[in-house]
Amino acid sequence: MSVENQTKQISHEIKNESSSALVDLVTSSSAKAFDDVIADFEAQLGRFDQSQTLDAQDDADLSRRLGEMQGESGLMVVAVLEMDQILPRLRASSERAKQYLVGNPLIADKMASVNTLAALFAPPRVLIYSHDERTFISYQKPSTTFGRLKSDVIMVTALDLDAKFAAIVQKALS
Repeated sequence: MSVENQTKQISHEIKNESSSALVDLVTSSSAKAFDDVIADFEAQLGRFDQSQTLDAQDDADLSRRLGEMQGESGLMVVAVLEMDQILPRLRASSERAKQYLVGNPLIADKMASVNTLAALFAPPRVLIYSHDERTFISYQKPSTTFGRLKSDVIMVTALDLDAKFAAIVQKALS
């Protein structure tokens, strides 16, 4: 085999790091019907539409479009997984469950500009589920999720998200 036909092997040094952090799981519940909680939860949030972001002409247009997508809370549903339709145990039961990605790309951008790893945790996940005639809402508290990034700037935003999530949950379950 000639030198020209050989594949050149390039070796790159790979570094692996691992860290752990405690994250608070917040769970609230009420006897309110699952479908009513879902309706009241979603009513407080806007809807992310990726096609609108792909059509943006520039950053200012993108920011304007994202701003129009946010709900009264300043947040939006980025995605929804119908967990009771994709998990066999839930499909076979009367329990219901939906997992939401809830956030705002403008807020995520603010945090990611300080530490790109913030994009790993944004948007936060919320699980709404029923069990024993109660409806539950669980989420990882943003200040403990983003707190692992050890940034005062990010923490201010995360604490604001804590308050937003608590208010959304309270209103949805009331």
